[in-house]
Amino acid sequence: MDIKKKKPTKDELRRKILELEAQLIHVYHFADQYLSAIKPGSYTGSGVLLQLTAIGGREIIPPVMIKDGLSVDTIAAIRRDLVRSYENKIEFKPSIQKEK
Repeated sequence: MDIKKKKPTKDELRRKILELEAQLIHVYHFADQYLSAIKPGSYTGSGVLLQLTAIGGREIIPPVMIKDGLSVDTIAAIRRDLVRSYENKIEFKPSIQKEK
């Protein structure tokens, strides 16, 4: 019996690459740096787009405009979540036993 496995599409491969790259440890540092550069009023008269997508591509929140940018509270909350995610990422360390 010959079972052919469906090849992933280019969009599926791009999503997987995006998900893998987003988990790299240095990405947390730069995301925090970008967030710290956002000041209240940075986007007054303009806005930012918010979109949340779960791993696997399921859309949680479709793109929506937040007028006049993010609030100080929102930026602080995102930064806390980045720190929590970073700490979870570095928490698991292999135990290296010294050779005798």
